[in-house]
Amino acid sequence: MKEPTYRQTLVHAWEVVWHNKTLWILGLFSVLLGQLGFSDIFGQLWSVSDIVTGGAAILLPGINLNWSGDIWNVLGIVWLVGICLSILVLLVFLAVTSQGALISYAAQWFKTKTHQKLSKPWGHGLKHFWSIFFINILRKVLLVLLLAVFGLALRYFLYSQTLPQGWLFAFSLVLVLFISLFISIISIYTLCALVVDGKGIKSAIKKSWAIFSRHMLVSLEVGILLMLLNFLLAVVILAGAFVAFLPAMLIWIAAGITNTVVLAAIGFSLGVFLLLVFIVLVAGFFNAYTTSAWVFLFMKMHKEGISSRTIHLFKHLFGK
Repeated sequence: MKEPTYRQTLVHAWEVVWHNKTLWILGLFSVLLGQLGFSDIFGQLWSVSDIVTGGAAILLPGINLNWSGDIWNVLGIVWLVGICLSILVLLVFLAVTSQGALISYAAQWFKTKTHQKLSKPWGHGLKHFWSIFFINILRKVLLVLLLAVFGLALRYFLYSQTLPQGWLFAFSLVLVLFISLFISIISIYTLCALVVDGKGIKSAIKKSWAIFSRHMLVSLEVGILLMLLNFLLAVVILAGAFVAFLPAMLIWIAAGITNTVVLAAIGFSLGVFLLLVFIVLVAGFFNAYTTSAWVFLFMKMHKEGISSRTIHLFKHLFGK
């Protein structure tokens, strides 16, 4: 077992993402699927009631969307639902294929250190589309069930509000975080086994479990490290939001002094535009970065093996 090099993982992930900015686009689309605690495309969809009432009324202001017998109302609702479903299918297709392409591109870069045409990794994403889709759905279902159980525990705690239950709640929270991390790690290892090794779903899950069981501490340590980077990313986004809106604030001040409405509108539009550009770049980069880090770790564990930094530290402090 070679000594752990978290620095190598972070450096190699930075290298592949920085030298292949195409991955930022793949990272932007695949972030819709979520990654280690990450956003979820299905959780962002409107509810049926929103589509039929408020959301639909905005998109189709000329149609009175009520469940009357008016054929135009029915056709309007069908048209709206069709548009929403089409957009959803397109986003799911782009997200799933991009995730597979991102994993494939990063794996090939770590092997050869050469640039690739996007068509080849994109083809790998298409080839494993349904397997990748299934693993993501399975992960989401497990996380939803986990959060549902935690929600029941939280409700019980709020009703009881006694000290023993408070400690139980804190323990439950930590347990949920670790189980969520475990599910996410197994998922990314499974995706790597699917795309990099070309295995089927059942074999990929078995292999991901075998790798995780041999490198449990390493996986959890890197997972926690990347989660901390997620918190750091949130701080960066907040700071970036302030910087992005700084020109807009100056324009607003000028608009207030000159009492110019058009100038205020320009300032607001500029601020929103700069903020969106910043968020898109950061989201695409960071998701590509974390995915590449997991791919590098998977390949290193698969080929060589890595020892835990925690175990190494204990050996150093207390001897063998």
